[in-house]
Amino acid sequence: MIRSRCRFVLGALGSQSSKPLLPGHHYGPFPLLAPALHTRISRSESTTSNGTQRSGTTFPPKTKDSTSLRPTARVNPSTSTLPPPLALPERKIEETGIRTLKFYYRTGEAYLTFYKTGVKAIYQNYKILRQLRSRIPPGRSVEQALRDGHLSRAEYHLVRRTRSDVSRIPLFGLVLVVCGEFTPLVVLFLGLDAAVPRICHVPRQIDGARKRQEEARRKSFREGTITGKELVDFSDVSNLPKPILAHVANSLGLVSGFWNVTGITPRPLVSWRLRKAVDRIDADDFAIDRDGGAKHLNEEELKLAAEARGIDVVGRPVGGLRSDLYHWADARKHTPMIHLFCTRPSAWPRTKA
Repeated sequence: MIRSRCRFVLGALGSQSSKPLLPGHHYGPFPLLAPALHTRISRSESTTSNGTQRSGTTFPPKTKDSTSLRPTARVNPSTSTLPPPLALPERKIEETGIRTLKFYYRTGEAYLTFYKTGVKAIYQNYKILRQLRSRIPPGRSVEQALRDGHLSRAEYHLVRRTRSDVSRIPLFGLVLVVCGEFTPLVVLFLGLDAAVPRICHVPRQIDGARKRQEEARRKSFREGTITGKELVDFSDVSNLPKPILAHVANSLGLVSGFWNVTGITPRPLVSWRLRKAVDRIDADDFAIDRDGGAKHLNEEELKLAAEARGIDVVGRPVGGLRSDLYHWADARKHTPMIHLFCTRPSAWPRTKA
C-alpha cells in the first residue's frame, strides 16, 4: 500500500516520464523526488498564455526589474505561495451503501489532488527563489535586501514562504506517503499543523488556527495580562517584562498551545521569535508603503498582514481590515510596535488632522 502511495504522489509530479535525469542538475531540497521533478509539463498543457495555471494558481512573471510592475503585482505575492483551491464533492442525503463509499473515495482523491498541486507549486516557487537569491547581496538578509530595493514586497514574501514550505517538505512527504487519503484527518487529529507546508493547509485547518489564535488573544486581553503603567518604551525585546512578553506571545502565536496549557513562557525562545517577528513586520511596513500602500493588497494578503500584526480577521469585512492596516501604519509613525501589540486597534493613537 505504501509503495502504491509513493507511486501515486510521484506520479502527480510527473514521475511516469521516462526521461533521464540531467547530469549535474541541481534539484535543491527535493533529491528523492528528482525523477519526478525533472519532468516538466509543457506550457501549452498546464498554463494559459498569461501564465495562469488551469488549476487557478498563478506564478510571478520572470522579470529582472520588479520596479516595472504595477503596484498590485509589486505588493501582492503570486497566488502560487497560497493554498490552491480545494474542490470537495457534495454528498447527497439519499446516498447510502456503495454510493457512500464512492463519496468518501472521491473526497480522498480531492484532498490528494490538493496536496499534489501544493507540492508542485512549492517546487515551482523554489526555482524562482533560486533566481531571486542572485539579487540578494552576500552577507545581507532578505529583509535588508528588501529595504535596499533589490526585492519587491511580492518577491520578499515569495522568498520567506517558500523557505518555510521547503523546510517542511521531508516530514510532510513522509506523512503523505504513509497516510495517503487520510492525511487531512491525521493532521487535524494530531495537530500537525507545524509539519505541513503552509501552502498545503486546507481551509478548515486555516480557519481553525485563526479561531484558536484569536481566542487566545481575547483571553489574554480579558485576563488583564498587561496594564497601562507597563507600556513604556522598550528598545530591546529581550528585556520585556514577563507579563508583556506573555501577552505578545499569545497575541502573535509565538508559542504552541502546550506552553499555554502549562502556563510557562519559555523566555529565550519567545524573545528570539519576537525579535524575528518585529524585524519582519518592520520590513513589511516599509515595503507596503514603498510599493503602493495597503489599498493595493488583495483580500488574502490583507488577512495575512493583519494576522501578523495581531489583528483579528475571522468574520470581518475587507474594508475593516484595510482600515486597521491604515490605522496601524499611521500609529507606527509615533508609537513603538510593542505598544500596538498590547492594545486593541480601537485604542491605537491617531494623528490629528
